[in-house]
Amino acid sequence: MARIRSIKPEFWDDRRLAKRTSRDARLLYIGLWNLADEHSRLNGDPQWLKGQIFSFDDDIDAKTVAGLLDELDDAGRIVRYDHDGDPYIFLPFLARHQRLEPKVRSRLPPPPEPYASQFASDADESARDADNSASGANEPALSYVAGGRGHGAGGRGTRVAPTPLGCSLLDEHLAQVKPRPPRDVVEATANQIERQLLDGMAENEIAEALGMLRKRPDVGPGLLPGFVHEVRQVHAHPELANGRASPVDRRQAATDQKFDRAMARAIEADTREGR
Repeated sequence: MARIRSIKPEFWDDRRLAKRTSRDARLLYIGLWNLADEHSRLNGDPQWLKGQIFSFDDDIDAKTVAGLLDELDDAGRIVRYDHDGDPYIFLPFLARHQRLEPKVRSRLPPPPEPYASQFASDADESARDADNSASGANEPALSYVAGGRGHGAGGRGTRVAPTPLGCSLLDEHLAQVKPRPPRDVVEATANQIERQLLDGMAENEIAEALGMLRKRPDVGPGLLPGFVHEVRQVHAHPELANGRASPVDRRQAATDQKFDRAMARAIEADTREGR
């Protein structure tokens, strides 16, 4: 049974998806939301999808739909899997953008790990956010609709709603981090990415800053804004690229200098007492 899903205007600003997929693939992607159950699963047979989404389009057949699914798969927006010889699709980001009811049992087989566990985590979190919104706990809490973006009330620590672009940047970052960080670190990184997007930082600047963050496993995601600032400074003033220490390196150098001065004073005091 098809379901009502929400699309916010920001969906059309997802530059990364637009660059990676065709217009028909993006239309198919929206159609998949309507066909997915409350566990983000749906029938993956291209012939069936053709009849459900493109029933009045004579220029699109099952083979065309299969090619459009390839585009969405390559872009990381769908997960295709088989069960007992039948094809299925899992939408890994649906629970982050839609209010789902995972308590309703799915009639379709689950996707392979880690996607099933990821869905359970995202669905639980989405449900908590919705409950907080209904009770006024985090007013005005955000509804996680497709492509949604916005700030909740409160300080800088307030969670920011995920966007497709933010999810894509996070996924590319996590794919290069081994072992996978703890969930709290992943959530903090996602929040920092979304805040940088909301502040108008460019996609390539954030991606480059995430690369700097990966090179410093000893620091946390809270320093991502500093790395983004560093990237923007270097882009604006290329002459600074050579010989300039990163904000983290400068902070560490300052800490080392304070430590050295403290040690010098302690040694001097010990020397005087020894005399």
